[in-house]
Amino acid sequence: MRIEKVNNLPSYMNVTSKKINGVVYTPKWIVDLILDNIEYKNNIYDKKIIDPSCGEGNFLVVAVERFLKDCIENNLSLDEIKKALHNNIFGFDIDKNSIIKCKTYLNDVIQKYGIDKIEWNIIQMDSLDKNNVKQYFNIFDYVIGNPPYIRIQHLGKDRRERIQRDWSFCRSGSTDMYISFFELGFNLLNETGKLGYITPNTYFKTETAKALRYYLMEKKIIKKIIDFNHHQVFDDATTYSAITILDKSWRQNKFYYYKGYDKYIKYVDEIELSNIDYNKWTIASNTDLKRIKEIETRGIPLGKLTKIHVGITTLADDFYIFKDPIIENDKATIKLKDGRVFTIEKDILKPIIKVSILKSSNDEQNRWIIFPYKKINGKYTIIPEGELKDLYPYTYKYFLAIKDRLLLRDKGKKNPVAWYAFGRSQGLDNTWGKKILVSPLSLYPNFIVWEKEEYTFYAGYCIKFDGDLQWLSKQLNSEDMEFYIKHVGRDYQNGYKSYAKSFIYNFGIVEYKNEEYDNLTLF
Repeated sequence: MRIEKVNNLPSYMNVTSKKINGVVYTPKWIVDLILDNIEYKNNIYDKKIIDPSCGEGNFLVVAVERFLKDCIENNLSLDEIKKALHNNIFGFDIDKNSIIKCKTYLNDVIQKYGIDKIEWNIIQMDSLDKNNVKQYFNIFDYVIGNPPYIRIQHLGKDRRERIQRDWSFCRSGSTDMYISFFELGFNLLNETGKLGYITPNTYFKTETAKALRYYLMEKKIIKKIIDFNHHQVFDDATTYSAITILDKSWRQNKFYYYKGYDKYIKYVDEIELSNIDYNKWTIASNTDLKRIKEIETRGIPLGKLTKIHVGITTLADDFYIFKDPIIENDKATIKLKDGRVFTIEKDILKPIIKVSILKSSNDEQNRWIIFPYKKINGKYTIIPEGELKDLYPYTYKYFLAIKDRLLLRDKGKKNPVAWYAFGRSQGLDNTWGKKILVSPLSLYPNFIVWEKEEYTFYAGYCIKFDGDLQWLSKQLNSEDMEFYIKHVGRDYQNGYKSYAKSFIYNFGIVEYKNEEYDNLTLF
């Protein structure tokens, strides 16, 4: 019996994106793009495909539509089609309601072809439970999906520990769950299988994804990467995405790199694996990679020539840092966001810069931080509670009034220094003095020389250098830095790039001759 399509896809497939519990629903054009790139088009009626985190079936609905078209083109009978659908279409999800909806939507598709309900292999299960899923290893021609985006530390203790035990890519640090789905996908594929995922592009650079990057390069299975950079694929999720296409039979020392500008996909270059470092992927055209290498190998790396430090970290800025406190004589009046007003001692305040909003060294600075520390042998140490009560009674009374809020910091973990101490000890000793300041996020290089030594800072980084700060800042604010960060820095919304220590560390500093220095192009 020959069947024909009678209607289009169900209307629910018009959904763009929705995020629930780490799950992001995928736009149909992304699904089509992935299926096209894994070559799920023709002669697929006897090929097995699985979405191991299928949710409500965004991927599988489109896959089944393609599968049915191929069955018709190959003149399969109704019984043969039913059998093929049962044998070759698979989906797993941990959520029972999602499984029910997925089956319903798949039935909607086949009914439009005049096919009654079939017994779907759409199974409620935890795909990351290796004991349950290992029976499906090495049998699939295609693995597709949009794995959940959620930090494994947000999972229950038992599940988190099991994932770290069973999946080697997730054994170090606080990694994302989607990383384990790459390893799962490799295991599900047969020897000639292809995988197509859309995931965050964070795995290009994060320390916790190093094992994944090493595996991909060692096995030589990367066929294509489509990087959307800061362009948002999902309407309701601030996610910086990439499509990764893997092919177990690829086995080449190269892959094809594309950039996605919303629905416009632009080919960039054929990337040699030897041109990227598994420690941190910088992916660009081969011409740009050459220039990046030249910048990194010239002169002295910034991180070796200087010291790069993070700022003060209180974990409760609203209770320590105040804009425009009223200072009169030896007292200061501060106001909390809830409207409460307190008087504290002026001498416990230190001027502080919020680097993330700093535009230039001429910006007015009117922020102060309560600094419950004293210097002993050249290092700042917490003022003991009894001494704090005696020397700064007003401040101590204030701390008591907010003690319950301070105890909630760091998920309620006991502060090993003191309950009124900053949440972290970093920045206590190395944030003072002359320095170059830089925001963690910026549209362009903006390294600011700050010469007022009595100021500390937060929400940014400082660069300490014994030499000429103006000379150094001119190199840091150059077109070379703009180009460098454009390619090595992490992407953020609206074109912002990260200027974190790990991204600026290897920028090469050159001892220019005077005329070369004078001619540097600045931002």
